Amino acid sequence: MELTNEQVQQVENYLDNKSFDFIDLKLEILDHLISDIESFIDKGFSFDNAFKATVLKWDKHFKDSSSFYFGLLYSESKIVVKKAVKIFKPFYFLYLTAYFLPLIILKKFSFTFSINTIDYFDTLLNTLSVIFLIYLIYIIVKVFKSKVKTTYSFILRTQYLGVVFLIIPLLSGKHFNDKGEMNPIFTGFLLAGFAVTYICFYFYKKHKDAIKKYKISYS
Repeated sequence: MELTNEQVQQVENYLDNKSFDFIDLKLEILDHLISDIESFIDKGFSFDNAFKATVLKWDKHFKDSSSFYFGLLYSESKIVVKKAVKIFKPFYFLYLTAYFLPLIILKKFSFTFSINTIDYFDTLLNTLSVIFLIYLIYIIVKVFKSKVKTTYSFILRTQYLGVVFLIIPLLSGKHFNDKGEMNPIFTGFLLAGFAVTYICFYFYKKHKDAIKKYKISYS
């Protein structure tokens, strides 16, 4: 049995009361809720009882949850976190690889560079760090100002502390020790910062695409 406009509005009000305003998920979840209600009605339930049964089924999915992949500081409804984890998993391992791989290689092998080469790479890496840091701050400001929520904006929010990985090497100013070897820890921080920048670039684009897809004005 297909729901009336008034009944659909009641379901939408339920989502609004849950403050579930993630635009890339809201229509999908609304469809699931309506489908479940219609399924109960087809089994002989009245709309009111079908609605109550569906709410009972779905309430647990709107409770706040967190994930190892984002840290306990960041929580959101289980629906959002579940999708976010599924999307973010490959990028999490990219982030770990970017930090630990150079750390392991540089601790195991010694690479000595000339003074001219060191000066060149110090300048290059510091310049890239400044550019990436400015870009990350730009993303943070744009997403914060938009007020539009997507699964991707939630992921972005969990990555903002990654600016630290760019700031630490910048504060040191040097990426090599007195022997002319790259500093393993600072190099690991730097490449982790570059990885975070790419991750934020990717999910910022996905966030904007979602806004465009669902025809939400973005500024």
